[in-house]
Amino acid sequence: MSRFHLALCAMPLLLTACNVTKDAANDSTTLSVDQNRIENAGDALLNEAEDATNDAANAIENAGPEIENSAATIKERAARVGDRAEALGNRVDARTDGHKPVENKANH
Repeated sequence: MSRFHLALCAMPLLLTACNVTKDAANDSTTLSVDQNRIENAGDALLNEAEDATNDAANAIENAGPEIENSAATIKERAARVGDRAEALGNRVDARTDGHKPVENKANH
């Protein structure tokens, strides 16, 4: 989570810590801040950031085995393709009895 995102998340939490009192008789407005609400909002924000970090770490840890399984599957399929290519080459050799094809002199 970037600092910008943290600030966006913190704004509503911190605004709830403000108390505004208007005194019409004295034509004044008083803004007070509740320290406990700020601390609670900060704790809530840190908990959210920790949860997001844990989720990201778990996703990364779980991706490792999936990548290894994919690599093993690709290696296995490549080996099968190699085996099939070799078998095809053996069949071609068997049909030509090991002789090279006759050169077509019409193309020269």
